[in-house]
Amino acid sequence: MISWPISEPVLVDKALMLRPWHLDDVSVLYEVCQDSAIQEFTTIPVPYTRDIAEYWIRSSAQKYLEREKISLAGVRNGELVLSVSLHSIHEFDHVGEIGYWVSSSARGEGLASHAVEMLTEFAFAIGFRRITAITLPENIGSQKTLLKAGFELETVLRDGMTRRDGTQTNSVLFAKFPVNQIEI
Repeated sequence: MISWPISEPVLVDKALMLRPWHLDDVSVLYEVCQDSAIQEFTTIPVPYTRDIAEYWIRSSAQKYLEREKISLAGVRNGELVLSVSLHSIHEFDHVGEIGYWVSSSARGEGLASHAVEMLTEFAFAIGFRRITAITLPENIGSQKTLLKAGFELETVLRDGMTRRDGTQTNSVLFAKFPVNQIEI
């Protein structure tokens, strides 16, 4: 059983704080999501408008209450630098999928893998038993992030994703399990 906390978590360590999104984040979220790499490798709407940013932030708390998603803003030294979320949650099966992006100003610093580890460990602590992540085959940076965060490459899903241009492409599936989980 998943022990879903009443309020959205705030996860903090010396390098990073993961906290719920605030309406004060709309402008930064809008600016960061103009990045072509984020638009290419995530499923954010394109074009990404301020109204979309505001709606997304407003809906994050509700989706948490409905046990559909945990969406957190990553803040380093007072600057919002990333987003990490646990979504596609199947509570009965104790599984969810993790997704993330990092602002261009903070890429290459290991913050994404750190945020993924923090949220994954939180998810395991409240009862999740499997966390997955899916990337495009050419998104090598994201794949390195997942491996560094302790995820294992499971398989390539044939025609598992749709590109922005509408064509179908393979996707790469990663997964992570709690340390104390015994494989049979």
